[in-house]
Parts: sequence; C-alpha cells; structure tokens
Amino acid sequence: MLKVVLVGRPNVGKSTLFNRLVRSQKAIVNDQPGVTRDRKYGQGRLADLEFTLIDTAGIDDSLKGSTEIKIKEQSQFAIDDANVIFFVIDGRDGVLPIEKTFAKNLKKRNKPIILLINKSEGSKGLIGLSESAFLGFDNVIPISAEHGEGLPDLYDVLKNNIDNHTINKKQNETCTNLENSPTRVSIIGRPNTGKSTLLNNIIGENRLVTGSEAGITRDSIEIEWNYKKQTFCLIDTAGLRRKSKITKILEKHMVSDTLKSIKFSDICVLLIDASQNIDKQDLTIARMIIGEGRGIVIGANKWDKVSDQNTIKNEIIDQLATSLSQIKNIPIVFLSGLHNKGIEKLFDKIIYVEKKLSNRITTGKLNRWLSTIIENNPPPLYKGRQNNIRYITQVNVKPPTFALFMSSPDDLPNSYKRFLLRSIVNTFELQGVPIRIMFRKGNNPYIKK
Repeated sequence: MLKVVLVGRPNVGKSTLFNRLVRSQKAIVNDQPGVTRDRKYGQGRLADLEFTLIDTAGIDDSLKGSTEIKIKEQSQFAIDDANVIFFVIDGRDGVLPIEKTFAKNLKKRNKPIILLINKSEGSKGLIGLSESAFLGFDNVIPISAEHGEGLPDLYDVLKNNIDNHTINKKQNETCTNLENSPTRVSIIGRPNTGKSTLLNNIIGENRLVTGSEAGITRDSIEIEWNYKKQTFCLIDTAGLRRKSKITKILEKHMVSDTLKSIKFSDICVLLIDASQNIDKQDLTIARMIIGEGRGIVIGANKWDKVSDQNTIKNEIIDQLATSLSQIKNIPIVFLSGLHNKGIEKLFDKIIYVEKKLSNRITTGKLNRWLSTIIENNPPPLYKGRQNNIRYITQVNVKPPTFALFMSSPDDLPNSYKRFLLRSIVNTFELQGVPIRIMFRKGNNPYIKK
C-alpha cells in the first residue's frame, strides 16, 4: 500500500492532519511543540484513496541531546520508507529559514513532494502561500487540517502521484489488517520500566525512541509483528504515574491515550521494574487492566539487575497472589528487554492467555456443572424460600462472560457468588484470566410452558 509521510516543523499541525486523514484521534494534539516523538502509522483515506499515513516528530536543528538525535533518526527512517512526502508548513508564520534548508534536503530524495500550507483559513494564512514559491515545489496546496479545508485539492494532486503498481506491491505496516485479526497486545507500566526498549528488541529494530529519562514515549504506537505464524499488533504506551502527580494537560492526554489502548487491547503486558520490586502503582494499573476485562501477563523486566533472584521472585509471586486475589495464577515472565532474554517465554504466555480468553464452553457442559454444584452445595434460602438457580450460558469471550439465571439474584449472598466463580474457574481451567458472571432473573427459555 502507498505510504505517505508527514514532515515539518513542530506545531505546524501535522498530528491534527494525521487525525483527520485517519479519521480518529490516534495522535495526541497539544499546543506545546514537540509532542510527537516516534513514528506513528495509521490507515489514511481521502475519498476513494487509501494509503498508509506516517506522522513524524517536528524538525528542529537546535536540539542536540541524545534523545533528540534518536527522534531525528525516526523521522529520517519514515522519509526513507515513504513513497510520497507531505511537507507541512504554518501559513501564518510564512516560510522560515529552517524550512528552506529542509526543503533542499527533501528534494535530494527524488520522491513526490506535496507542500501543504496549513492554517490557511482567513487572511493570515496568505503569508505562507505567498512565500511558498521560494521553496520551489510544483504542488502547493493551502489547507486547514483543523477545519478540513483544501482536502479536495489534496485529493486531486495525490491521485496524480499514485502509481497503481506501487500501491499493490507495498506492504501495510499498520495494525489494520482485518483478515488476520491480529491479537492486540499493549505494553503497559510506570514510566521508565523499559517498555520501548523491550518492544525494539522484540521486533529487532530501533523503531521507538528510548533513553534513560522517564516519559519519552507520548503517543501510543502500534506495530504489526509475527510470532509462530500468529500476527500481533504490539502497542507501546506512555508510562502511567500516580494520578496525584499528573498536573500538565499534555500528560493527561498521554494517560488518556494509554487508557484507551488498554480498553481496545486483547492482552496487556504489565511491565514492572523487577530491580525495584512491585510498586503500589503497578498494582493499581493491574486492577485497571483486570477491570476492563483484558488478559494480563506480568513482565518482570530488568531481571539482569536483580542479584538475589530467588528471593525477589518469591516476593513478587506472593505480592501478586495477595493483592490481586480476584485472579489466581496470573502468568509472570522474568525477562530482560535490554538483553533480549525471556521474550519467547513472554509470547508463549501471551498465546496461552489469548486461548483462555477465547475459550467458549457449551451450554450443555455448563449446565451439567451447574447441576452438580446445586446438588452438592445448594444456594442459601432467602425469606425461608429456596432461591432457584435455573440455568447458565456463556454470552461472550474476551473475557469469558457467563449469564446465570435464577429466581432472585439480588438475594444471592456474595460469598456464594465467589464460590460459583472459583468453581467455574477450577472446573474449566480458566486460571489467569478475568471472568465475569452476570446474575439475572428469568426463566429457562429451553423449557416449554
């Protein structure tokens, strides 16, 4: 599929245009410059034209740190990978010297370049349009990413630059392949637990910006990857700090993006820093994942830094069993993302959890189990009368969800509800995944009246 990359200075509206063309709020948008850091892929569309769209960090030669150098490298990789370049400038600011230099470098790529004069609504946007001739591009389009203006003109120019042969032969690197239905796996955790480093080592390339300082990752980045003939959509996310420490609007957007990733994942790998043992925030994040009904695998990262491994391992296992008692036997993998150790075990556990999440039990098996339970351990009486449990059926997967119909669900004690939950988990080997039982009032529809 055709690949189109968005490039330009920070805060010229690249992420706003990205969100409009992929028709979602996948990229975080904020007035603060430099929000985007990693390459972000999405499925773009303009009328009947479909293409892979790549959002990049803003060009800024004044930044010289190690992290900034890695951010620049990610943008260069995206340009090399793309077939068409959208060069975005701010129409209200006009053409700046850094953009003239960058335009010269882009021309050396010998790729189709479309100059987009963003924020062109109103008379102030005419500054960039009048100065754009100095850049020497054939295709110049005034647009407003925020208001959707200029997109028909962009459609016409893009269509003229599309080669059908190229479209058919290019691979799509985003996680939008509906045929294979990739398993969505989010890497979740506190800041600086090594999420991006782990993901880079999983895919075998420096796809994500990493560094020693916390909070480098901002957007949730999706990457498609295959393991044992199974397709996964791997999602790197921003670190989740304690709610009381989050004060800036940008970080609130980052947290919202991460929470959205949890909600739309199949499985979450909760990455903890094993060298620091389990933090209270780790347990809070785990409860959020379980509350959303997502599968969970604990990745005890930085295991190479732990000296007394047997003691720490037992402490982690005991703390999880005590603090997350609602799920028994949560899978734990002790690994080192930096040294590429334990990754195969991690994905074997992910596949194991995914199978349990997708497990569907027939109504016949469930009701035979229920009959035995009621016979050996009948529910307590309420108001001197029997609380008749009529039947059970599975209504959903991911997570396995069951509906239990009875005469008076409101009068069933919580202790008996927990007993039923433990029994169904043990009988059908559903340990390690969240289970939901809905208690409903109703008659058995299989009985003719």
